[in-house]
Amino acid sequence: MLHGSQISLLYLCATTSSGGIYMNESFTVEEIAELIRDEGYKALVTIDEDEDAFISSASDGAEWDVVMHGLSPFYGSISFRYLLFSKTDPIEECNKFNNDYRFLKLYRVVDEVAVKGKFYVRAEMDCDFAGGVSKLLVSATIRRWIALLPIAEDAIYGKLSSGLESENQ
Repeated sequence: MLHGSQISLLYLCATTSSGGIYMNESFTVEEIAELIRDEGYKALVTIDEDEDAFISSASDGAEWDVVMHGLSPFYGSISFRYLLFSKTDPIEECNKFNNDYRFLKLYRVVDEVAVKGKFYVRAEMDCDFAGGVSKLLVSATIRRWIALLPIAEDAIYGKLSSGLESENQ
């Protein structure tokens, strides 16, 4: 829990000399990676042969990626993505989860692997920078993503999630 002086310090760090908050309509892949590292997680930047950028990270044993959207080097949005694997068709679990939660969505991926009795689910959450967002908002989105991953795992793997309160409703 943040106290008054901590909140004041956060506000001071995020404001311009004229009192406004720094708002960005784009971020570089390195800026997003640094925000992930600031939250205490690894952030490995990769740029593939098509010059698409993404960041690999992990939290609580879950390995996930951040995909950059827009034109390099200044990206206009990001998507957090995590794959979950299921032995049974997870469509009902995905539908229930998507009905209950606003920010994080689960998508059953349909491809030739599913025909063989194996399924996977893509957990995804977006952060759009249109109109300008602060680094504080992006950091809060990273924390929300990490907090929601165990709930998504519970939905697909059928673990009990009693005692967890949703930050997403």
